[in-house]
Amino acid sequence: MATYKKNIVVDLKKNFSEKTHLIEKLKELINSNISNFEKIKTFKKLREKWVKIGKVQSHLSFGLNNSYQHHIKLFYDYIYLDKKIKEIDQENNKKLKLDFLKEAEKIKLIGDKLKSYRDLLVIIKKWNYLTGPLKSEDELKLNTKFDLIIQTVKTNKNDYLKNREKYDKKNIEIKKELVSKFKKLINDSVDEKNMWLKKISEIEKIKDKFIGMGPIKSSENNELWKEFKILNKQFIREKNIFFKNLKKTYSENINKQLKIIEDCKLLKEKEIINPSDLQNLKINFKKIKNVPYKRNKENWNNFSNELNLCFEKIKKIRGIENKEEIENSSQKNSLIEDLKKNFSINKIDEIINKWTRIGKSKNQIEFNLLLKTIQEELKNMGLSNDEIESHKLKVKSSLMSNNDKDFEKTRLRKKIEETSKQISQLENNLNFIKKGSDSKVLDGVHNEIKNLKNQLEINEKKYFLFK
Repeated sequence: MATYKKNIVVDLKKNFSEKTHLIEKLKELINSNISNFEKIKTFKKLREKWVKIGKVQSHLSFGLNNSYQHHIKLFYDYIYLDKKIKEIDQENNKKLKLDFLKEAEKIKLIGDKLKSYRDLLVIIKKWNYLTGPLKSEDELKLNTKFDLIIQTVKTNKNDYLKNREKYDKKNIEIKKELVSKFKKLINDSVDEKNMWLKKISEIEKIKDKFIGMGPIKSSENNELWKEFKILNKQFIREKNIFFKNLKKTYSENINKQLKIIEDCKLLKEKEIINPSDLQNLKINFKKIKNVPYKRNKENWNNFSNELNLCFEKIKKIRGIENKEEIENSSQKNSLIEDLKKNFSINKIDEIINKWTRIGKSKNQIEFNLLLKTIQEELKNMGLSNDEIESHKLKVKSSLMSNNDKDFEKTRLRKKIEETSKQISQLENNLNFIKKGSDSKVLDGVHNEIKNLKNQLEINEKKYFLFK
């Protein structure tokens, strides 16, 4: 026992000597000839050494710490005369304190609140002895956050000592929930690299939280650990299998991309390119996942170049078509003007023959203008509405394609059949209406039959004209 106490005294004296030596080094550093950046580096090393040195005699500790803090302040007063150094150092101190805050937040969540308190004491020592000044607004903000964590950990420790069983039960439930989440993530099937990386990140968070909770005095804790280890082995095995097979998947998907690029090149050689085919290629290319980043970017750039060349060709072809459209439109307008000046029934046939030789137009502007002109001129000649409609239908029929004619005839045939059925139904209904019935009802039915017959006659004439 005497030897043990003697060794402690020796260690305390040794620590005192080392700390006193560090203070002297700190004094010399301020007046040394090295650059300010080198001084900062040396200063940080001295502070790290101070933290590692153990305790000194209690009656010497207060004075020694005051002397150390005094020379720390003198160093900062001197070094911060260099505004650039001050700005850089304060930013570094802020980053360091933010890192300590993250560690403290994790420590706060440890299930064993005694361990949580002990671990936090280490962070407090680093906070006090390894960090330097910050901007006043940052200093206040970060210190407030850190003080709240310290207070929470202290309160939790005291409460833990009073209600240990309650805490252990609560922490067991948290561990069960973490194991359940772990199991769910493993069972969630993913087949893309990015999804796997996300899955790994989420599982690592669960593992950190589970392990970070520390030991819990409960029989259930051992069972939870067993299940956790089994899940972890399964996760590692599945992860290794996926990334092993990923090389094979990479090769297959690269070949799929190259095939789409070749298909795009083949489309480029065609005289007429359908834009929807290009869109489908683009959609199919984007569906391909699990390709190395650089290779994917290279293939996408090659595909985009081929795609753009195809679209340029489409624009060029459409440019030629637009030119022809303008010429066709001009010729058709001339024919309409000619018809207005020299209108006659025979002139209509002459204009129609010339019109069909010009070729089709995508828009219907000239066609509608032609019909309007014919209608107005025939009306001026004194023809009836039925006669005007008959001439217009002849013109429509002459300018329609065979497909358009077939469509129109099918539409008219359906109308004729429907109207005929309606007429038959109404005529049958008349047979069941008793004599002496309301004359208004009978008149209504007779009028409806009359209107339907008129409509039937018009549609039959139209149908005949489209033959």
